[in-house]
Amino acid sequence: MNPWIKLLLCIAVAVVVLLVEYLVIKSRAAKGPILVDRKPNKKEEQAPVAPAEPVEEVVEAPVEEVAVTEEAPAEPVEEVAEAPVEEVEVADVQEGIDVAKRIAFAEKLLGLGDKVHGYYDAIYNKFISLRKINPRVSTKGVSFRLGRKLVARLTIRGKTMRLHLALDVNAFDQKIFFQKDLSDVKSYVEIPMMVKVRSDRGFKNAMKLIDALIAEQGIEAKTRYNAVNAVSNLKETIG
Repeated sequence: MNPWIKLLLCIAVAVVVLLVEYLVIKSRAAKGPILVDRKPNKKEEQAPVAPAEPVEEVVEAPVEEVAVTEEAPAEPVEEVAEAPVEEVEVADVQEGIDVAKRIAFAEKLLGLGDKVHGYYDAIYNKFISLRKINPRVSTKGVSFRLGRKLVARLTIRGKTMRLHLALDVNAFDQKIFFQKDLSDVKSYVEIPMMVKVRSDRGFKNAMKLIDALIAEQGIEAKTRYNAVNAVSNLKETIG
């Protein structure tokens, strides 16, 4: 066959094929777009939503009732030790020293009545009848010194006069003298033994203890001395 004829036939076949495809495309365009049913990709599939967990109802804890307890009884207050006070001589009044602070003892004693006044006067005169005994007045009482050594003191606590002595507390019968040991109080270290003088019995015991102190310290009595009105002297300090 002539080669030119073959070429023409090939061209004719190609033209026919193109024409057929053109017609097919045109017919499809007239019918509208073709919907393609595309299956979803497994990766694009959404994971199923887990159901929400039920919210637990919060139950309020019951409030415990607080039992009301009775207050514990207060502990007894310990007796506060008296602070040491600087002693002032009665003669200091004439030297212009302010003695307003030492009137307290005198006022307390003068308010205790004639019976205690008698005890005070007798004890005071007992001490000044001894050699080298010097009385001194302070805000807390009257101290008696043998030279420079403190051997006794009279004080007032509440409505009770008390006598402090430089004696061994354990050397005397407690059932008779009812003494107390104040050696743990700084201001009474030198005179640790204390007895109360608020009755005739207490006064007699106090005088016995003073005699014991005189014997123990070797104190001598004066050959002559003039008794004083100790209560009146205290009144004069008040004015």
